Amino acid sequence: MISLRALRRSLLACALGFGAPLAAYAQAAPPAANADAPVAWESLSAQQQDQLSPLHGQWNQLPPHRQQQLANDAQQWQSLPPQQQQQIRERLQGWESMTPQQRNQLGENMRAFQQMSPDERAKVTQAYQRFQQMTPEQRRALREQWRKANGHPRQSRRRGGSGPTQP
Repeated sequence: MISLRALRRSLLACALGFGAPLAAYAQAAPPAANADAPVAWESLSAQQQDQLSPLHGQWNQLPPHRQQQLANDAQQWQSLPPQQQQQIRERLQGWESMTPQQRNQLGENMRAFQQMSPDERAKVTQAYQRFQQMTPEQRRALREQWRKANGHPRQSRRRGGSGPTQP
């Protein structure tokens, strides 16, 4: 049986597993000529629009500095292998479908992970890798065990309707 502490770490790692690739594009991009100027969707190249297509519906609601950052990142993503580009697109779709609360929780989890010692991070990463190797049934059983141990009622696998599934 997995200890409660190990279970918590593995769940944190699962949250980070989804968020870590997002952190790669969330890093600060070099400042543009005018950081306050919004980037029109139509001004993006066809490749940038394709890469950022999951965000098309909310593009105009993004802050201008975020639009510029994503446009710069999408330009760099073009040099990645197609499989990595597809992975980024899927991560963006997951991010776009998250509720603000889920995004905030993911940010908190990422900050907590970054504040851990290297040894703790390595343990969490190993626990996450073990979790990823489990069958879906083993994952469900582990989640249910965690819920019972922590007094949490059974929750839906999807929060907020169209959000990403929990690991």
